Amino acid sequence: MTQARMDPRTQRRSRAARRVRDLLRAAIVLEEFSAGALPGEAELMLSFSASRQVVRDALALLRDEGLVKRIPGTGTLSVASKVRHSFSYVHGPEPVRDTETVSHRILSTSREIAAPRVAERLRLPKGSSCGVIEYLTYVGEEPYYACTAYVPPPLLDVVARGQQVEEWYSVYELAGFELGVTDQAVEAILADDLVAELLNVATGAPLLLFERLVRDHTGTPLEYAFARVRGDRMTLTVQLPRHSWQCRRGSKRGPEA
Repeated sequence: MTQARMDPRTQRRSRAARRVRDLLRAAIVLEEFSAGALPGEAELMLSFSASRQVVRDALALLRDEGLVKRIPGTGTLSVASKVRHSFSYVHGPEPVRDTETVSHRILSTSREIAAPRVAERLRLPKGSSCGVIEYLTYVGEEPYYACTAYVPPPLLDVVARGQQVEEWYSVYELAGFELGVTDQAVEAILADDLVAELLNVATGAPLLLFERLVRDHTGTPLEYAFARVRGDRMTLTVQLPRHSWQCRRGSKRGPEA
């Protein structure tokens, strides 16, 4: 079966609308529009040197993503703010607006036999127990991520105080621990039924999975966790240095015989 080809004019309009969509999304994420209100169509047409239809197509794409909403008589408003998560240091989410707060709700705490991977990560003897804590983190009134954290048994009472703090990792600092280096891996996944219900998203919605190992300043493991974060509420930011291609090529080649 031959796939129908899109009219070249339609292709050009579609590409232009997606470029405008990307630029508008970045401005929304960085909160560059006061009070969440986007400029009118005429101003957007002028700013992007785009036709009215291209601007409308771009706004429609943003509406499909749940980032903006059209209100008759008011205009187009951004309705979904994103948390900017920098990888420069380990931290939890920060409030997007001054009126919002970050809070945590403990779903369960228990002591269980550590699975082999958990025992290895936490440096626990094989067959020993670990503390398990399940919790939800909210930004404002919205659930932001669901987390399962494994800790050495003596720390279960420490992390159980997570509902009393705004920044999750401060529970360790308040207990006298000095945090050191954290290993963190990120991958894209889809929400299963249980997580979808907890995060108030559709089953199959895009999520980011953070697998992290938190250590103190001596390298001793404090927490091994899996956090499932709403993909529609997070933007990852990082500054990347550029190393010379020749230097990197030489380091891979190794010393010559």
